Amino acid sequence: MYKIIKQVGGEAFGGPGNRPTWSTASKTGVGTAFNFYSKVWFTIARGIITEIYYPTLDTANTKSIRLIVVDKDSFVDEESEDMYHRVEFINPKALAYRLINTDKEKRYRIDKRIITDAMRNSIIMKCRFEPLQGTLDDYSVYVFYEPHIDNSGYGDTGYITSYMGKPVLAAYDGCIHTALMTDVPWNAYSTGYIGVNDGLLDLKRNRRLNYQFDIAKDGNIGQIAELDMSRSNEFTVVLSLGRNEFEASATGYATINDDYRAMEQEYIEGWNNYCGRLDVLDGKATQLYYTSMMVIKSYEDKTHRGATIASMSVPWGEAASDENRGGYHLVWGRDLYHTAMAFIAAGDSITANRALEYLAYVQQRDDGSFPQNSWLSGYPYWGGLQMDEVADAIILAWHLKRKDLYFKLVKPAADFICARGPATQQERWEENAGYSPATIAAEIAGLVCAGQLADDGGDIHGRDRYLEKADRWQKDVDRWCFTTTGFHGSGQYYIRISPNGDPNCCDKVHLSNGAGEYDQREVVDASFLELVRLGVKRADDYHITETLRVVDELTKMHTGRGVGWYRYNHDGYGETEDCQPYCGVGKGRLWPVLTGERGHYELAAGNDPTEYIRYMEQFANSGYMLPEQVWDDTGEPTGSATPLAWSHAEYVCLLASATHRRIMDQPECVYQRYCADKMQLLLNSQG
Repeated sequence: MYKIIKQVGGEAFGGPGNRPTWSTASKTGVGTAFNFYSKVWFTIARGIITEIYYPTLDTANTKSIRLIVVDKDSFVDEESEDMYHRVEFINPKALAYRLINTDKEKRYRIDKRIITDAMRNSIIMKCRFEPLQGTLDDYSVYVFYEPHIDNSGYGDTGYITSYMGKPVLAAYDGCIHTALMTDVPWNAYSTGYIGVNDGLLDLKRNRRLNYQFDIAKDGNIGQIAELDMSRSNEFTVVLSLGRNEFEASATGYATINDDYRAMEQEYIEGWNNYCGRLDVLDGKATQLYYTSMMVIKSYEDKTHRGATIASMSVPWGEAASDENRGGYHLVWGRDLYHTAMAFIAAGDSITANRALEYLAYVQQRDDGSFPQNSWLSGYPYWGGLQMDEVADAIILAWHLKRKDLYFKLVKPAADFICARGPATQQERWEENAGYSPATIAAEIAGLVCAGQLADDGGDIHGRDRYLEKADRWQKDVDRWCFTTTGFHGSGQYYIRISPNGDPNCCDKVHLSNGAGEYDQREVVDASFLELVRLGVKRADDYHITETLRVVDELTKMHTGRGVGWYRYNHDGYGETEDCQPYCGVGKGRLWPVLTGERGHYELAAGNDPTEYIRYMEQFANSGYMLPEQVWDDTGEPTGSATPLAWSHAEYVCLLASATHRRIMDQPECVYQRYCADKMQLLLNSQG
């Protein structure tokens, strides 16, 4: 081991550093302690820790924490780039991970265990470095940390300090501070600017830390420490967070001096206890079922309880700059509704009720609507209006039998739907205005549910108004959305969106993401199946079956892992044709959510949905994480967002629906009003 002599001290030069980007959104693991007082979350991708969230789930504070391995004369290896990665659960019913990263040349292996401190705001990485060739003295190991504090890479300040005699790599931006420390001494350390004089760049240029800066201010920074492993090949890395340097450092010091085995056991027991309270689905509960429930449960914030984000990721983060502060770590009412339905299906009505109460909190008091999406505080992020999100809150209230929220939440939302529907400013893909079959299905279902809750609450006038409107829209949805002069199949099918409610004219639809402009009758999607799922139409309705054939012809694909569907033909939301990250223009890929929705339809039609359950299971990655999108050929996750709460919720609902032989999130009152009597008449006529 050579001795480093500091060659440059004081403050780093060359700030603010390269343009910051985020980590890949293709996570193989996410985690947090199962309690409401350890307010720190982590993500895993490519064998390393990536984004860490604190003190709330909408605030990302890191890009990565990774190990760097250097030998005496030939290589400088990064964990994420130069090693083969394997991820395992330490326990199958806990979000605790073992990462095994093996050098591609089989010279060494790194074994890491990743958890959070259940009592403190700390991430713990318990590591073992194993030489497979040579001895420990042949290698140097560094820990390299990239802060991206408070949802940005720029503006961070990092420096070396100490706490109780232990060296600390400290960083901060505003009121969020981080402290990185280890249980082994350091031979060298530095804080520099990314792409200018950060420690990793220094190693790649010089194979040693020639630059050892004490501080780098207000930029895109990287921090590094060389670990002294002269006594052992095992070491622990802890990153702690707090409101100031003292809090972060004291937290880290307490964690690193605690008993790791006891902390791991406590962390695992928390998740084991939660999984033990879930419905076992008549013995059909799978590993993906338990993982899905843990993922969406981990997505519930611990300050704004009931609020569930869409994903702990920034889609295509490796190409996303600081301008994308929100990523998917925001609340969408639609995604929250689906996760709440999964909680209900799995037997966790407590969390589902908190989700509904959160919706009541963020509902707009002036008109009864809901934000398109929002920060956890409820402050809107984008400014669109999606009528299905307004209806979803009502449907959730009906499922939970929340009569107490009728006048506070349900009635204002139902009145808003009556006043503004059935057209929507944005349909569920958040791109186009007009008359959408999926949106109208949600509105009709929401109004029927509101009518029943109004009846229970004694609001007879409201009941009659909502049911009359729902009945009229149920009769008119075909007139607004079903073309008889189309270009595909028999020419008769539901179109994705009709800007003006006349599906037989040549109105143009401008598609987002550089996809172009088309006659409205050219563009179809599978969202019309919400008419069946929500009980507005029968599964054997002529309009449904005709559209199925067209949608399958234009949007269905067979992949190496199963069958999937595009959001709609000509979609541009995805990687480019040459598979580069999406940066505003691309090509849409397949959505596992749509495979789950098709499974629900098949169940409604009296068919066995097992194959669709299997397809969704095959779309999960090695960490049992379900993505937003998968590649058209391989069926493997793209760089969009993994894991996506909606995807996991869809799988849970489908598995539960298949087990109980009924669509778990279908409002029975809607089905009884529009389908049950007609289905009975059909059965009687056939008899």
